[in-house]
Amino acid sequence: MSAEFIKMVSDLHSERFNIHLLQLATNQIPVATFFGFELKPSDAVTNIQMMFKVGLNVTCAIVLADRQAEVLRNFVDVPVIALEDISRFGEENFPVKPQEVFSETRLEDVAFAPYFIRHGIEVIIAAWQNEGFLAYMKDLPELYAVHEIFIDDESKKVFRAAIKGRLTGKISDFRFAPEPQYFLDGFLPTAGDIAIDGGAFDGATAESFAKLGAKVFAFEMNALNYQDCLARVGDNPNITVENLGLSDKESEENYFAWGAGSQKISSGNLTAKFIDLDTYVARKNLPHVDYIKLDIEGAELDMLHGAAKTISRCKPKMAVSAYHQPDDLWRLATYIKSLRPDYEFAFRHYKIDCTDYIFDDEQQAILNYFGLEPSIPSVCEMILYCR
Repeated sequence: MSAEFIKMVSDLHSERFNIHLLQLATNQIPVATFFGFELKPSDAVTNIQMMFKVGLNVTCAIVLADRQAEVLRNFVDVPVIALEDISRFGEENFPVKPQEVFSETRLEDVAFAPYFIRHGIEVIIAAWQNEGFLAYMKDLPELYAVHEIFIDDESKKVFRAAIKGRLTGKISDFRFAPEPQYFLDGFLPTAGDIAIDGGAFDGATAESFAKLGAKVFAFEMNALNYQDCLARVGDNPNITVENLGLSDKESEENYFAWGAGSQKISSGNLTAKFIDLDTYVARKNLPHVDYIKLDIEGAELDMLHGAAKTISRCKPKMAVSAYHQPDDLWRLATYIKSLRPDYEFAFRHYKIDCTDYIFDDEQQAILNYFGLEPSIPSVCEMILYCR
């Protein structure tokens, strides 16, 4: 086993979230909690009470603006300060500087993490570490096997960081890539390729693939997203948009409409038609498939099962989301390699680009005030590349 992988496992024995929480409490290290755009005093009270219950030394609560601070001070027994005042930590009448800040999981809140890090304060998203340490250790051989198939050292670093960050909840433990998501050099569709865009959303990615010269078949199960996609791509002759989900068989399934995160789920209140790629390729008489992009909210493995013949025959380049299910980190690559042992693999992790959604104009102005961009670090957007 490589020294770097062993070190990651060793670090997790002392740095994983529950152990780190115990260390913070035992050593009474100063910490704080942060509430962003959507401040609910009752939730803030519950959050702070839980932190005290586990013995944390909560020195203050941090909110976005003075008017929020004035409200929250009526509900909590810790100092409440505005975000722009954190540079005053340690001054007279100001709390001691926290070493770490616990943030909510909402993207609107996580967007401020770089501001804390810029001021030397670690940011922890407790809910990110929702996969147990023991579960990862149980599957350690599979994790290591996938780690070793990556063709470049950067992929191995990102993969180790993904495991560690998931188990610590620390933003700084992740390693984010600089290029746009899905667009790693060497793993892109080229002119004349037939490309499959699984989870097309608003059609932006399909448009980008078409600009590279590919003939794109874009699949979107969500009826509203499908209409947005059609409106965006218009009459582009190189893009075919299908109001279908991709799965392991033809069927009609339930789903929830959550915008970009719309998900096939049995308890969903809407229905959509699904098809397996092998059937679609045969029905459309596609001579080959050269590229597949997948971001279908946890149904990636089902889709790969339904594309087994196409993948085995054509060996398309692929960019597959590998974060929706806890074991996607290793089971997706393992399955793909079982179909074509000659695949090469890479791995990258991206911030979420919220330029066109999430923030309204006022929120964007606040981000600008703090020198922040709508590019948000998260536990999501991990991509397995194959070629």
